[in-house]
Amino acid sequence: MVVDALWSFIGHKPVDVLEAIKEYPTACGKPGWDGMDKIAIALDYFRAASLPIVYVCADGSFSDLYGPTTRNRKPVSRQDDGAFEIPEVIAPLVGEPIVKKTKASGFFRTPLDILLRRIGVDTVLLSGCTTSGCIRATAVDSHSLGFETVLLEDAVWDRSWFSHAVSLFELSMKYASVVTVGDAISQIEKFKH
Repeated sequence: MVVDALWSFIGHKPVDVLEAIKEYPTACGKPGWDGMDKIAIALDYFRAASLPIVYVCADGSFSDLYGPTTRNRKPVSRQDDGAFEIPEVIAPLVGEPIVKKTKASGFFRTPLDILLRRIGVDTVLLSGCTTSGCIRATAVDSHSLGFETVLLEDAVWDRSWFSHAVSLFELSMKYASVVTVGDAISQIEKFKH
């Protein structure tokens, strides 16, 4: 699952977070670019292995109706062309579903749970951002709904390295396994043989 890997959460240049937030207040900069590279590797593997891929994305068009995803933050303008687009290098292929969300968790008032069960998913591997926000909320709900939950630690990111590390630690203690993309691929390969 690719969560909120949108230009507004990455930024169009691989720069320091303080520079990235000048473009979008939600941007993570270089960590997002590093994570995007790892997501691309995971997507290539999943597609070659015919494993399901689901995108879960914030949708700025609903913020007026439902309110922003976070408190005390100026939302990214819907008029900003490209802010809510998925970068081409990790964009969905035809047929890969995109679930639109209005709050932090990809499961909150969305059809994600039904979609995953319908396509036979029992294990969710999470990538995207932010580790302390939408990834954390989605991971907790994934676990609560009975899915085996795995965070791809090098394919998730945050604006703060500290928040990222603490979130990974706390999620690994309660709700999810935390592994690298390479380790996840190795484990999947073992199950295939």
